Amino acid sequence: MVLGAGDVAELALECLLSEGVRVAIVANRTHERARTLAERHGATAMHYDQSWDSLRDVDVLICSTAAPVPVVTLDRVSDAIKARGDRPLCILDIALPRDVDPAVGSLDNVFLYDLDDLRAAAAANLERREEDIPAAREVIAEEVQKFWDWVAGLAAVPVVREFRDEMDRLRSTELAAALKRIGPLSPEQADAIEQFSKSLMNKFLHEPSVRLKAAAANGRGLGVVDAARYLFALERGDSHEPRQEDTTDIA
Repeated sequence: MVLGAGDVAELALECLLSEGVRVAIVANRTHERARTLAERHGATAMHYDQSWDSLRDVDVLICSTAAPVPVVTLDRVSDAIKARGDRPLCILDIALPRDVDPAVGSLDNVFLYDLDDLRAAAAANLERREEDIPAAREVIAEEVQKFWDWVAGLAAVPVVREFRDEMDRLRSTELAAALKRIGPLSPEQADAIEQFSKSLMNKFLHEPSVRLKAAAANGRGLGVVDAARYLFALERGDSHEPRQEDTTDIA
């Protein structure tokens, strides 16, 4: 049962509804306001004076009126509480000033919580959550590192592509020069030599390509990618003008 039909009462009700609580009765001094909230949730609207006997049936009472003095008094609820037998009643007094006479909390099987109690419960819950902050920070740090490793891995992709494109350009240039030196060949022979050059290039490039992607994604990051750019002259802005090839033999 909800006692009072203001915004605070409805906010508290929405929190309980999300936990599976069903609103049965909305009681208010103004019947029209009670009916508006009751119709929204499929409940029964009542005036204050009609609601006290209903405490025999409900499990939770939310109190949030604008009354200057307690409206849930010992006299108004004691008979209904006796009729409940051993069934407990939870009363949430979220009004300021309080709606419930503190003496009501002394009745058997009545559990009365006011704003101070709720504030203490919230503080205890916050303290428990603060204990989890170090573990949460570790999780965040791990995920952030995974993200930057992933970004570094992406940075390797265009470098590997540039690397392979440049090697293929050199392969084509050298193949054309070799075919001129060899002389006339049949189409089948020329094709076989070209396929051989491609196969040889792919075998040479396979391991460096795999290792470059892996290194960029396993913590060595952008440094490895930058080193590859430098070693193979793939820095941005480089032209693709023919380079003077170093033909010096290395013993």
